[in-house]
Amino acid sequence: MKKLNLFLFSSLLLGAISCGSDDESPADLTQVDPNPVEDMVIDVNTASQGISVNGATRVTGNAPTPNGNISFETSATEQSAFLSNGFDIRLNVPDTYAGAYLQVVENGTAASDYLDIPNLAFGASNATRTKKHGMFKNTPAKMNDNEVTIDVNFAETLPPGQFCYFLCIYDDAGNISEPVEVCVEVEAWGGNNNLVGTWNYTKSVEEGVTTNIGDADCEAYEQFGCNNNETITIEDAYCFTLNSLPIIFNADGTYSFEEKFSVRDIDFNATAETCTPTFKEEDETYSSRGNWAYDEEEKKLTLIEFSYVETSNGETFEGTEENGYVIFSGTITLSGSELVISETFNEDGIELTDQYFFTKQ
Repeated sequence: MKKLNLFLFSSLLLGAISCGSDDESPADLTQVDPNPVEDMVIDVNTASQGISVNGATRVTGNAPTPNGNISFETSATEQSAFLSNGFDIRLNVPDTYAGAYLQVVENGTAASDYLDIPNLAFGASNATRTKKHGMFKNTPAKMNDNEVTIDVNFAETLPPGQFCYFLCIYDDAGNISEPVEVCVEVEAWGGNNNLVGTWNYTKSVEEGVTTNIGDADCEAYEQFGCNNNETITIEDAYCFTLNSLPIIFNADGTYSFEEKFSVRDIDFNATAETCTPTFKEEDETYSSRGNWAYDEEEKKLTLIEFSYVETSNGETFEGTEENGYVIFSGTITLSGSELVISETFNEDGIELTDQYFFTKQ
């Protein structure tokens, strides 16, 4: 009996140790339940009245009937969108295209109106500002020669949910392409309560190079011309140092951060005059406020900026974005007190991934 009890006790102890080890493993906090609001189908006319394109004309009735004598390509038949901000439509078009028709549909039933979008309303995405520091670079992806973008804006009244639309292009000869159906999920703000709190930026890994908070990221000036016609090479001619970047994610889906950084740059006039490297240094800040949304299917975090304050060269600049601005979007891994945001992009046909690391305060 004593041997049996000892065996049972040992078995229970081993089981407890095993369970304890499993419990200590970091939980995957990216797994969250879907938001049922985002699965609701938005009424076809509510969705139609809630979208707009600058320069487009809203026309009552059905879009003109296609004849299929012109065509276009779009890679996305499903896409995410964000409240107030909207979404971009990227498509490849022939040189002869003159515009596009967009009409919201629901199970074969079309909205009571459609948008006639002339080609003058096409252009680059709504990422109009490009920052050159920190993790929030916001550089728009390169576009092919025949690739154009339609920037679709949302009214404040458009709720989270789903809707679909038909898109055709047309030319001046009366040719209209066959329609392509695209379905949109309008993300609700927030979406993962495990993100709520303050997260401090610690390091980045870009193209395999690790840069810790407080490290200077420098570039050389290979051929600097002096006034005496000499040419010199200046090592560490421009240096950027990110000193702090705490991001606050609130439960209501709002966020804020203040990015503090130092910049050292060449004093071009002094260096040209003396032909000796001379530098000027300055501390700068960039503050941002807006909303965040989490896509539980793709595990993607997106920040939509609605206002910012930038201090540079002793001056302060303030700005607002009526429809918001996608300041950053990337997939995340989240466990314990560590948040890793990964941004994947294509550069000259090569797929690259940058990673940004945060710890919870």
